[in-house]
Amino acid sequence: MALNRNDIEQILSEIWEDLLDVDVEPDDDFFELGGYSLLIVNVVTEARKRGLELAANDIYTHKTAAAIADALSAATATAAPAAGADPDFSTVWESGLSPMRTEPSTTLVALAPEGTGTPVFCFHWGTGNVRFMADLVDTFRGERPAYGLEMAGLWGRERPALSIVEMASRYLKEIRAVQPEGPYLFVGPCAGGRIAYEIARQLEANGEEVAVLAVINTMPPGTTELDAAWGLRELYDFRLTSLRERYSVPDLYTDQERVLRGMVDIAWLDEGVDPADLHWRQAVWAAGVFAQEHYEPRPYGGEVTVIQLAEDADRPEADWGPLAGSTETHAFTSAGTLALLRDAAVAEVIAKKLANHSA
Repeated sequence: MALNRNDIEQILSEIWEDLLDVDVEPDDDFFELGGYSLLIVNVVTEARKRGLELAANDIYTHKTAAAIADALSAATATAAPAAGADPDFSTVWESGLSPMRTEPSTTLVALAPEGTGTPVFCFHWGTGNVRFMADLVDTFRGERPAYGLEMAGLWGRERPALSIVEMASRYLKEIRAVQPEGPYLFVGPCAGGRIAYEIARQLEANGEEVAVLAVINTMPPGTTELDAAWGLRELYDFRLTSLRERYSVPDLYTDQERVLRGMVDIAWLDEGVDPADLHWRQAVWAAGVFAQEHYEPRPYGGEVTVIQLAEDADRPEADWGPLAGSTETHAFTSAGTLALLRDAAVAEVIAKKLANHSA
């Protein structure tokens, strides 16, 4: 049976009260009550359990339970309102090329190729890019060369892999082209930590050594931050609504130069992205998150150097111990992954770990 307006309003109010632990009136703004982007995932998940087909954009756009109820109940009688001029996921994804129809492009980037000794390899974070690390590797690499691995499809239209295991296998082939044998040195920020972990696991399974595996603000594989039931379309839509809210635009075409500049400033895009690829980049993000959310890890017998936010230090789900042979954990108070990467104390930890491997 279809939910009426009052049902919708009541469901949302109850969910918000449960998640935010506050009393909720129908005209209370979700964000003013303490709501935030990632919590919207929980709201959408709980709403769908109760038979309410809710999208993240509904909360971003209407903000109160009353306004959302008005919009959704009206949409049952008419077509749902368009969420700006942004193209839908299918349109963007279909503009990509199957790996069967295009030559795979290199994912290896020379961040600082000059130097001597064993190179250090850095891995892309959730947005798929890694070139921004060129401005950061000098703080910890010493005299070593440094390379990065970026997500397939960033600079062309090759559709990226939807599996961490497949990504890792591809990246490992390119790593071996630079360094055929171990020991290997890996640094993975955020989502890149899980990719580095899977590559280290594959190398260990082949009898090879990873001397350093440092993960920075990376939740252990197997934990999830979004709704694992979401597909690429839901993830893409969630990404667009988040960006529209962040930059206060009705769609990403509006004031596109400011949106692009803003994303470069926080390293979500590297310099030189074609504005025509902005929506494609968000589809690539969705593919990467899908792969992360569905990665089923296997144990790794080596050591993992964990650099995490102090606020996560006591969270059971942030514990890498059950996955790794051993862990060395360092906690820092910081604003997030990029701030950690720019922190001199964090760079010192990584530099010391790398220095322990003298070759």
